Amino acid sequence: MKLDRTTQQYLRLLEALHQAVIATDAEGVITLWSPIAEKLYGWPADEVIGRNVLDITPMELSRSEGAEIMQALARGELWSGAFSVRKRGGKAFVASVTDVPLLSDTGQVAGVIGVSAASRAPTAVRSLLKRFASASEKVWPKQVTFDVALPRNARVAATEPHMIQLLSLLMLLYGDSLEGGAGVSIRAVNAENSPFADFGLAFASSALYIRIDRRDSQTTYSVLRSLPFSAEPTKYASALVRMVGGMLMASTAPDRPSAMHLFLPIE
Repeated sequence: MKLDRTTQQYLRLLEALHQAVIATDAEGVITLWSPIAEKLYGWPADEVIGRNVLDITPMELSRSEGAEIMQALARGELWSGAFSVRKRGGKAFVASVTDVPLLSDTGQVAGVIGVSAASRAPTAVRSLLKRFASASEKVWPKQVTFDVALPRNARVAATEPHMIQLLSLLMLLYGDSLEGGAGVSIRAVNAENSPFADFGLAFASSALYIRIDRRDSQTTYSVLRSLPFSAEPTKYASALVRMVGGMLMASTAPDRPSAMHLFLPIE
């Protein structure tokens, strides 16, 4: 299926962040196999396009796990988790994976984008955000600004790939602003310095707070055709939020989210 521009930018961001991207149709037949997927799994694209993804990447996947994934995707929800995958030749490793459903023009699930990378934890937050800033600059030059006021040794227990996958997904909520040439700001501080500290959050002194804001004052809202976002973006991203062990809240303007607030426990 043809991907809209916002989804294409999402894939470019993932590529710049060294995440393997594999797209399939609704039957699991591979339609896209990114250069990073070639490196991670050892298969060149021309040898896997047209084959079923279950014949290429996973090790033994239980029926219950497979059913859970397919049921979530069929509902238009994403699935996120970690399981054993294999390289060409059979060598196994654990990957952090997020599967995102693709919708057709009629709203039916027409395929899946699978995002994966070798699991690595804990995650050093400053270095991750620095790389995220560099990747964002490649996709949206001079449109995404970062303000990071965290200790250099700040770490979260979540795997690095799942952190990247969540932040990349949240950027899609601002696709209309970025598409119109406007900006997005990302701020990361200790939660005790967040606006929510005054509400007596018990974890404020031991948590990371990341806020993503749109900087434009007026834009035209557009529906993301290929990737399904409901009116409840925090619900859509809930599977990934569970994987990083955090809490996500959305502030909304009349027609769209105006800010996303992510809290993560610091190790």
